Amino acid sequence: MKERTLAGHVRLPQPAHDTGLLSGLDRRQARICMAVIAVLCVLYVVFALTPSSYAMASEYLGLAPIEPLLGRARGIRMDEWMVYTPYVQIAVANDFGPTNAFSPYHETLRSFQALPLLDWGLPFKPYHWAFFVLPPANAYSFFFMFMSMAFLCGWALFLRQLRLPPLAAVLIALTLYFSPYVQVWWTSNAGAFALAPWAAVAWLRIDTRWLRILASAYALVVWLLAIAYPPFIISALLTMAVLVLAFRRDALTLPRLFDAALAGALALAVFVGYFHDAIEVIRNTVYPGHRESAGGGVSWITLMAHLFPNLMTRGFYPLPAFNYSNACEIAVLGSLLPLFTAVLADWAKVVRWARANRLSVAMLVGGTLLIACWIFLPVPLAVGKLTGLSMVPPSRAVLAFGLLLNIGCAIVLVQGGTRLSRGRLLLLAALLVVGSLAKLAFGEGSFSRLHTTADAWPLLCVGVLALAARRPRLAAQPAALVLAVAMLCNVLINGLFNPVQSAQPIFAMDREAVLESMQARGGQLAPDGSLVVEGRYGALFSGIGIPAVNHTLYFPQLAYFRQRFPLMSEEAFNTTFNRYHHVMVSDVVEPRSMYADLVEVPAAAMLGVPAPCSATSPEDCAAAPAPPAQH
Repeated sequence: MKERTLAGHVRLPQPAHDTGLLSGLDRRQARICMAVIAVLCVLYVVFALTPSSYAMASEYLGLAPIEPLLGRARGIRMDEWMVYTPYVQIAVANDFGPTNAFSPYHETLRSFQALPLLDWGLPFKPYHWAFFVLPPANAYSFFFMFMSMAFLCGWALFLRQLRLPPLAAVLIALTLYFSPYVQVWWTSNAGAFALAPWAAVAWLRIDTRWLRILASAYALVVWLLAIAYPPFIISALLTMAVLVLAFRRDALTLPRLFDAALAGALALAVFVGYFHDAIEVIRNTVYPGHRESAGGGVSWITLMAHLFPNLMTRGFYPLPAFNYSNACEIAVLGSLLPLFTAVLADWAKVVRWARANRLSVAMLVGGTLLIACWIFLPVPLAVGKLTGLSMVPPSRAVLAFGLLLNIGCAIVLVQGGTRLSRGRLLLLAALLVVGSLAKLAFGEGSFSRLHTTADAWPLLCVGVLALAARRPRLAAQPAALVLAVAMLCNVLINGLFNPVQSAQPIFAMDREAVLESMQARGGQLAPDGSLVVEGRYGALFSGIGIPAVNHTLYFPQLAYFRQRFPLMSEEAFNTTFNRYHHVMVSDVVEPRSMYADLVEVPAAAMLGVPAPCSATSPEDCAAAPAPPAQH
């Protein structure tokens, strides 16, 4: 009996399962390639290498600078080197226990950004298992190696389920991995990108129902526990939903949809069971619990940046016209694939393919346009609430838009074919020159002040494409050649945004040297022994093992701050402290929240000096209770 899809259509033939991602190539070459990758992964972990920018921490704390082995640390990645990496240090120092025993806040370590903890959630954190076998530096290296391999293998397998050829799937996965958006957010959000496709792969690929349900549920839990950041999770889900609707409608049978719902319910039960306390706390916070976004607000120039690499940046930094942003916020999930498709695709064949697959093309284009509307048009908040997009700021929906655009263009190139004529290649080079010169409109100054060698890489890659197209063996597979050159360009431009950094210094910081440096900066000890020093230091002190008021708190510590600021009104206190935030010590008179994730507290109050009364009259101040004694 024929199995029917939800729409009532007979299911299309399933693709034959390959023996591996590189099947279709010579088996000997495939084995050699896999062996080389395995050796490189082992060496990466043996030498404890990471993409961490923690080298910034040493100089920031007044110690001798740490030199990365390759590339350089990025200050803009402070979410990693100032927060996530120190929290990994904290987890290790606390013997993987649930609470930071060395902090004045005694905060829980079971946060929405996964840490290596010895609790019942550990079976769902395979990327952290190495912490219980290897030294911390090598285990942290294993974490990043695991995430990189999970990204490349997961997205390649997902693309295979969309019936792309093995080599094309691998090249596209590499292109996505080395895209600007993924690289600039990678070190603190790797799990959100790397683990996203695995539940879809299990659901699409596994035919045995009970195994499909369990594997999909497990993959979902692993993804959600890695980093429960709704904007990236929803963006990835939207991307995969549109692609499945477009190219795998045969999989939308009632039994498979029931299996997906059951797997989702199981995963949600585990997630809620693990985070039930934290969910309630976060839901009631000012930030991020009450954060909602309407549509629009992203510059239309961002759309052009998907066609022309480096259009908005000099190197990785915004041009003067976009100096309101930073390297992370301005990034797009871009590559040369859209421009290659526009210029090099064999459009006669593409049109024939599109006519034969009208519904697939309509689904892909419609889904991409809907996300584009949310990014660029002023869609009301009410619409966002109805669709669930209010949880995805438009700047984060760029992830979904870029994934759909690049994967869609790659499918067009593979299905429709390419034509590498001299005229087309010259037109492509001319467009890249125009795109590079367009940067002159975004800032004052000479050509050299707006451009770097990164602007030359796309032209160099077009030259490589022209030379390769003259070789008969390579020209016989023009689509694979074009995909390979697009991947090469992303590697050359973005491959060293994150450095190659040994993790050994991360877990060998000199605590006494840091204390001495901070005392030289005016740091003092509060009555409870906590360090108080003016400035923003994230979780650096706690990561090194120094109890400090300066910290980054994943969850509000209302009791702690209420004890120190008993005279603040409930409204002001809640608005200021009921949030995820960096605790910054400064010379302010009263606590204040300057930004959504930053709270300034007065140094005097944290050192045990009574805070000034903010009552409306001297009589009220005289009648106010004295602050509790500090211990």
